[in-house]
Amino acid sequence: MIRLTMLPAQDGDCLLLEYGDNARTRRILIDGGRAGTYPDIAPTLNTLARENNRLDLLVVTHVDQDHILGVLGLFNDGARPIGFDDVWFNGYDQLVDSEFESFGPIDGELLTSALLNQQIPWNRAFKGKAVELGRPFEWFDDDSAIALLSPDRAQLSDLIETWERECSREGLIPGRNPEEPPPRGFEAFGRIDIEALAGSRFEADTSKTNRTSIGFLFEYDDVRLMFTGDGDDHRLVDSVRPLAEAEGGRLRLDALKVSHHGSRKNLSKDLLDLIDCKRYLISTNGKRHGHPDPVAIARILKYGGPQKELVFNYRSRAALWDLDGWRDTYHYSVAQPQPEQDGFMILNQW
Repeated sequence: MIRLTMLPAQDGDCLLLEYGDNARTRRILIDGGRAGTYPDIAPTLNTLARENNRLDLLVVTHVDQDHILGVLGLFNDGARPIGFDDVWFNGYDQLVDSEFESFGPIDGELLTSALLNQQIPWNRAFKGKAVELGRPFEWFDDDSAIALLSPDRAQLSDLIETWERECSREGLIPGRNPEEPPPRGFEAFGRIDIEALAGSRFEADTSKTNRTSIGFLFEYDDVRLMFTGDGDDHRLVDSVRPLAEAEGGRLRLDALKVSHHGSRKNLSKDLLDLIDCKRYLISTNGKRHGHPDPVAIARILKYGGPQKELVFNYRSRAALWDLDGWRDTYHYSVAQPQPEQDGFMILNQW
C-alpha cells in the first residue's frame, strides 16, 4: 500500500505519505503549509493518532512561510495528539554545520525553539547534522528506499548571511521571494500559446531560501515519487542526471511534486528531459502568486512525456487547464478533488 494525500495548504505544501502493509504502516508528513493550514489538517492528524500516536518522520523542506507556519501551528497546539520519531529540518546551526547552540527571532528560529523546548527528535537520522547531499544518514529498515536530491553544502552556506541579517532585525523571513513578480492571474498572458511559452528562455529562481529546500526521491513497492519543496532546478538536474543515465537516459517516476508550486523559475526543459513521469502534482490555491505559472505548465505539456496527468489539490487551479483542445493536442488529463473536498487530493492508484 502506498497513499499520498495533498492537504489544503493554501498557496503552500502539506503532503502526507503513507506506505506499508498489514504488519506496518509508516507515515511521513512533508511541510505544513500556511498558518491557516493547521486547523484544516488537524482532523486528519487526529484520525492518524487514533491508529498510532506518532508520525515516523516530519520533513520541513525549508523556512518559507507557506511551508513552515502550519508546522509552527502544529507544534504550538498544546493538545497536539501526535508526536514525531524524527524531524528533518535545516535551521541556522545546520547552515553553519555546528552543534545546537543558538537561535533567534525568525520563523526558522521559532521552529528551532519548539524542537529544543519540546525535546522533539531533530535530524536524528543525520546525527543532528544538516540534511544535505553527501552526508550519510539512516533510513527505515523496510523495503523502501530514499535518495536525497537537495540541498548541497554551498546552498545551505549561502543562506547564512540572510538568516543572520533577519535575526539581527528581529524580523521574519518573507513568505514570498522578493524577486518574484507581483501576483498575476492567468489572464495576464492573454491568449495562451503553449508552444511559445514552453520554448521561452529559462531563468532560474534566485531565492536563497528556496535553494535550501530538502528534496528527495522515494521508492517503495516499485513506485517512485519525487518531492522537491521549492527546490533549485539546477541542483535537481545535477542530482537526477546520473540516476537517469543509469536507466538509459530517463528516470522513471510515478509522480513529481512540481517545485515551487509550478513556478516558471523552478522547472526547466532540462529536468523534464531527464524524467519519464506519469503525474505532475501542483500544490497551491494560487491566491498569492498566481501559481502555477502558465510557462511551467506549458513546459510540462510540451516536454513532460507522451501521456501525463496534471494533479491539482484546488479546483480553481485545475479549471484553467481542463480544456478539451489542449488535452487532445498535448495528451494529458486533469485530476482534481471533489467540490466538498477542495484542497484535499488523495492518490493511491499507481
